[in-house]
Amino acid sequence: MQNYEQAVFISYAWGGEREEIVNKVDEALQSRGIKITRDKRDLGYKGSIKEFMERIGQGNCVIVIVSDKYLKSPNCMFELVEIAENKQFHDRIFPIVLADADIYDPVKRIGYVKYWEDKRAELAEAMKTLDPANLQGIRDDMDMYDRIRDKISGLTSTLKDMNTLTPEMHQDANFSHLYDAIEKRMKKNPSADTGGTEEEAGRINATPKPSDNVTANNGSTAVGNIQVGGNLTGNIVIGNNNSINDNKK
Repeated sequence: MQNYEQAVFISYAWGGEREEIVNKVDEALQSRGIKITRDKRDLGYKGSIKEFMERIGQGNCVIVIVSDKYLKSPNCMFELVEIAENKQFHDRIFPIVLADADIYDPVKRIGYVKYWEDKRAELAEAMKTLDPANLQGIRDDMDMYDRIRDKISGLTSTLKDMNTLTPEMHQDANFSHLYDAIEKRMKKNPSADTGGTEEEAGRINATPKPSDNVTANNGSTAVGNIQVGGNLTGNIVIGNNNSINDNKK
């Protein structure tokens, strides 16, 4: 089973209404004692953007501010795909869907798939103009576009099926619905994701019983079924059912 990072992340596209919502969520949750791990505050100068996005993908709780810009952003969609590929997508994400995210109309969802197909085709054409030896790093972008194109239809279908409430409803409630859902998730025992079964834990924690056939004499020490001992003449015996012969040659 997956071992998720026990932190609350937020995934969003920078700027505009999106940033305003994020700031309000950040303030509301922190006032209740939940610290949000956020790129602008926690990534740091020269920090690896990819590694931070992969951490979001491993997060136990991820608030996702879904917007049109989000669904067309390579970095944002990389984060969403990473979350999905690390399992329990529905349980680990806490979405707020903005009005400009057209995920409720199937024709509009197809538009997002077409967008990423076009982005991939555009990059593929540009790659043809270069020697393959000069495409270091560009192939990684192509792989990312492939992943996004293949996943976006399913991901947006999952999001549109969730009762995410409107941004206005969240703000009117001071994000209490969001807080309650995250708190419930966080209260689950983190050790439940560490793998291993109760039977295995029982075997690990079981205390072995001493053997019924252990004896020790002549100042000897018994360990399990094995006797380690000696006598006054200095002879030492190691083994089972041993006898000591005091006669010297």
